[in-house]
Amino acid sequence: MKLPFAFILITISLIFTGCSNEEVKPAKEDTSSPSTGVGSKQVSPPYIDISAGASSTAAMRDTHCWEENCSLTPDPPDELLLGETPLRVKPGEKVEFTFSTSEATAPDEIYTPTVSIVQIDTSGEEETDVNVENSSMTAPTEEGKYYYNIITEWDGELIGTAIYAFAILVREE
Repeated sequence: MKLPFAFILITISLIFTGCSNEEVKPAKEDTSSPSTGVGSKQVSPPYIDISAGASSTAAMRDTHCWEENCSLTPDPPDELLLGETPLRVKPGEKVEFTFSTSEATAPDEIYTPTVSIVQIDTSGEEETDVNVENSSMTAPTEEGKYYYNIITEWDGELIGTAIYAFAILVREE
């Protein structure tokens, strides 16, 4: 008597589990191509190393597009960087950016995109343009955690846009 009852109970639970009305949403898709062709070379967006003093970290690539007139919307950096350790810097310290790639055949242009940086407050409601000179910026003078988007654009032989995110923790040591 127990065996048929257990079988019926398992069958009913499987039917209800498979017939759920809840829609499963896929994870965010990056529909952009991971690389683009420049001449006979395939090129991926570069890595960006963020450094201050003896400390460094890598910026996280959010999204990119290898087309003209890209319309990209970055994810909020505080969500994208959840669980990542921010780069620790001193108030007013110089923060430098270095572009690199693992591709031996990448064109020189990959290392010299037009760069703009936007500071995003944690509510995501306020954005502040950051002054960038010679692949560097100055950290804020007030202590706290700051989130940034780096927008890189190429408009020569290589055409496209890539958006990265990073965070710094400003503390007087």
